[in-house]
Amino acid sequence: MKRISYLFIALIATISFAQAETINLSKPSAKSICGATDDRDFSEEARVARVRNAADPAGCTITMIGRTCAVSAGHCHSTFGIAEFNTLPSVNGRIVPATPEDTYRVDKPTSVHRDAGPGNDWAVVRILPNEITGALPGDVQGKYEVSFVAPAVGDLIRITGYGTAQGSDRNFAQQTHTGTISEMTRSGALRHVADTTGGNSGSSIILENTQAIIGIHTHGGCFSRGGSNQGTLLAANAAFQEAITSCLQWEEENL
Repeated sequence: MKRISYLFIALIATISFAQAETINLSKPSAKSICGATDDRDFSEEARVARVRNAADPAGCTITMIGRTCAVSAGHCHSTFGIAEFNTLPSVNGRIVPATPEDTYRVDKPTSVHRDAGPGNDWAVVRILPNEITGALPGDVQGKYEVSFVAPAVGDLIRITGYGTAQGSDRNFAQQTHTGTISEMTRSGALRHVADTTGGNSGSSIILENTQAIIGIHTHGGCFSRGGSNQGTLLAANAAFQEAITSCLQWEEENL
C-alpha cells in the first residue's frame, strides 16, 4: 500500500512539474528551448539589431525592412530606446555595447504597435539616422523583404535574435536557429519549434527558402518534452500589413 502511495505522489509531482513548465513558458520573457538542448548558434546578421533602453542590458530584437522602417513585437514597445547592430559576444554574461557608429536611436513616437497576444503582437517603427555618421540604418546594415503570403505547415523558418543565455558569452548576444512551422491558427498565431529565449521577442520569422519575413516571434511555449513557440503571422494580420506598407510608403515620399 505504501509503495502505491509513493508511486501516486511521484506521478502527481511529474504532472505538476510538466504543467508548471508549460505555464511558465507561455510568458513572453520565458525560456523556450524546444527539446533537451539549446541549439542556437552565434550569428552576425547585420539587418537584425538588439533594441533596448540605454541603461538596461535586457531588451528585445528588431529587424530592418527599409531604409528607416523596422519591425518588432508590440510588447517590446517599452524597450524602444536604442538599436544596436553588429554586436559582439557578451563577457561573462554582460553585454558589450555596440560601437557608436552602429548604434541608432529609435523614433519611438512613430511606433505603430499592438500587444494582444500571439497573432496580434507586432510593432512597426522608424529608426533615426546615426548621430555620428548621419547614415540611415537600412542603407548601412541592409534590410529584409517582407511577404504577405502565408507559408505552409512544415516549412523551415529561421529566427535570429538577442535571447538570454545566462552567464555565458551568448547572453543577449545575437544567436540564430531554424525550425519548422507546426501550426497556423485562426487567430493569426504562427507556432514553430525554433529555439528562442527571453530577448528573442520581436525577432523576425524568416522563411528559409525565400529569405522573406513572414511574421514576428513573440511568445514561448516550447519545453524539454514538447510544445511550440509562438508569434504573429503577417499574412493573417491586416493591421500589421497596413502599418508596414504605410512606413515604406513614407520612406518613398520623404527620403
